[in-house]
Amino acid sequence: MMYAEERGQVAYFMRRLYRQGLTTTSGGNISCRVGDGCVAISASKLDKGELAATGVGVVELAGGANLTPELGLSIETGMHLAIYRQRPDVQAIVHAHPVTAGAFCAIRGVELDTTLTAEAYALLGRPVFIPYALMGTEELATRVATGIGAAVCLLLENHGVLAVGDTLLAAFDRLELLEVAARHTLIVRQLGGVSPLDAAKLRELDHFVGRAQS
Repeated sequence: MMYAEERGQVAYFMRRLYRQGLTTTSGGNISCRVGDGCVAISASKLDKGELAATGVGVVELAGGANLTPELGLSIETGMHLAIYRQRPDVQAIVHAHPVTAGAFCAIRGVELDTTLTAEAYALLGRPVFIPYALMGTEELATRVATGIGAAVCLLLENHGVLAVGDTLLAAFDRLELLEVAARHTLIVRQLGGVSPLDAAKLRELDHFVGRAQS
């Protein structure tokens, strides 16, 4: 099986995503770059909680040709490919539907606040909100690729969340942390008296991680 190791890793992180309640049996997709100009991506219509390497497809980045015709590619393959073409630094993408972070995807004007903890701000920066487009469409792929900029986390309106990284672990870690940050945001709003990191601390963290200051 071509790219067996990488496809196995995509399957492993998908099973982990499901076990941790960050997506549903049918929801979400994970991908990573493989070989010379290809992408491994979880296939559609398979149980995410039991996904094996044989359930991860391989597609050409340039033309989108399916090199694993026995598998139906994820409907979000175009979105993943658009991100990879836009961002050469991105090596892996995790797209899922965590409950709390997903709620913020449906609320305009209410920020999912990553400035409540140093870890969240350092690893996530500020998530970008992407206006709604029908899932699986070229319009969604275009909006995501156009809107991602230098961000590592996206909130897709009335849809789900997406995280990118230079490894599968980094992308998974960011998505997991995004859900934690969403829970923090919700809880502190209920408790009142929010005390986020101030501007000086945020600048310090930007410098610490080598990120352009927001």
